[in-house]
Amino acid sequence: MKEILINFIYISILNNKIYKSYRTVINQTIVELNSESAILALSTLDSIKTNFDISPQEFITYAETDLANDYSHNTINALSNAKRALDCQLDSILILLGYYNLSQKKFWSFPKKVELINDLGIIAPNILRKINKQRNLLEHQFVKPSREDVEDFLDITTLFISSTKIFTLNFPSIMHIHDRNVEKIYILENEYEHSQINIFVYKFKDYLPIYPSQIKETETDLLEKRSFSIIDNDYNQLLKYYLNLIKK
Repeated sequence: MKEILINFIYISILNNKIYKSYRTVINQTIVELNSESAILALSTLDSIKTNFDISPQEFITYAETDLANDYSHNTINALSNAKRALDCQLDSILILLGYYNLSQKKFWSFPKKVELINDLGIIAPNILRKINKQRNLLEHQFVKPSREDVEDFLDITTLFISSTKIFTLNFPSIMHIHDRNVEKIYILENEYEHSQINIFVYKFKDYLPIYPSQIKETETDLLEKRSFSIIDNDYNQLLKYYLNLIKK
């Protein structure tokens, strides 16, 4: 019994040291990237690759078409398409963040998805408040909604998609951050298909302006590669840093 207790204590201490060590790596990486002497250049714009047959904007168009037609259940169809538009945009953002597969595996609810993107600072507070006000409309599936309620929800959904499209359309999947004081360039790559962010650290001979076409011409050696995924402690802190760069 005593040996088991000692082993348990040893493993706990070891795991704690590993946790602190890895946490330090992520935090130290953010400190390096946030250096006052670091210069940011955005490159390699990309759009989220999904397996969705219909885009959020197409669902919005369907909802608008439903409302424009005068038939008995037009508000029901319009609301359904508006909901799909909102869900589709949320899932597209989760793909960018590397959380989509986990959300599907764990059957994340709508509030849990919203909670994550809110914690990461993606959704504006005023839009979040408006979405929360419409929760009753979303949760009551067997009540015919009024036209006014559907129009309000459609407006909110359109606003949400418009305000978050910078994270799904033409976003920088690769960023170049150069620190001339330490003569290093950090290449941040969002490998969202594998739910991870890679950071390549290169050593440069001389300080040069950073353009995508110049990277291979000016780099000497890859000093280090750091890869972080959603299973790592403090991964969301790195995500916040990355998302803030997108918003600049």
